[in-house]
Amino acid sequence: MKKIITILGVLMLLTPALRAEEEKLTEEEALRMLEDCRAKVSTLNQEITDLESRVNALNTEDSELDNTIAALENEISQLRAEIAKYPSQYTVVPGDYLSKIAGMRYIYNNSKAWPRIYRANRDLIKDPNLIYPDWVLNIPHGIVTEIEVIPGDYLYKIAGFSWIYGNSRLWTNIYEANKDQIKDPNLIYPKQVLRIPR
Repeated sequence: MKKIITILGVLMLLTPALRAEEEKLTEEEALRMLEDCRAKVSTLNQEITDLESRVNALNTEDSELDNTIAALENEISQLRAEIAKYPSQYTVVPGDYLSKIAGMRYIYNNSKAWPRIYRANRDLIKDPNLIYPDWVLNIPHGIVTEIEVIPGDYLYKIAGFSWIYGNSRLWTNIYEANKDQIKDPNLIYPKQVLRIPR
């Protein structure tokens, strides 16, 4: 790029001399034109230097972004390996109960998350206090984007679940996202499927 500008600069320097020859300019006029051309070449060279600095800064930023992307891809692959350890099903053994299962390290490591197992297995579990050996329970993982209302649910309670928001005061997020089917935030009904905004 610098070569091109240098060639342009030479042409700009020669142009006044050629014009001076054609137009029969005085020596003073020709020198003034020559000085103008030199000033323009100097300005262009400064612009090139500034642009080269910006290009170098962008190349550095690009390199940093590449490093960040590589680190994130590495973290994603580690998380995938970690997630693979978590079972999608669990076979009940004597002495098990839902909060005990939820508290297991590779289930949820949180005994208070037992309602998530209960909800995922309502076809099998009629009473959350009664589960039986050899039952195979589904263990849902991942981010919940919708939830089916069951008897006893209310928005404040749902928002407080650790796998939803873990904060009951965020119930308004669920209400706002489901105004099409919730007319009164104090009234939700079993079998309604509510969106959980993230």
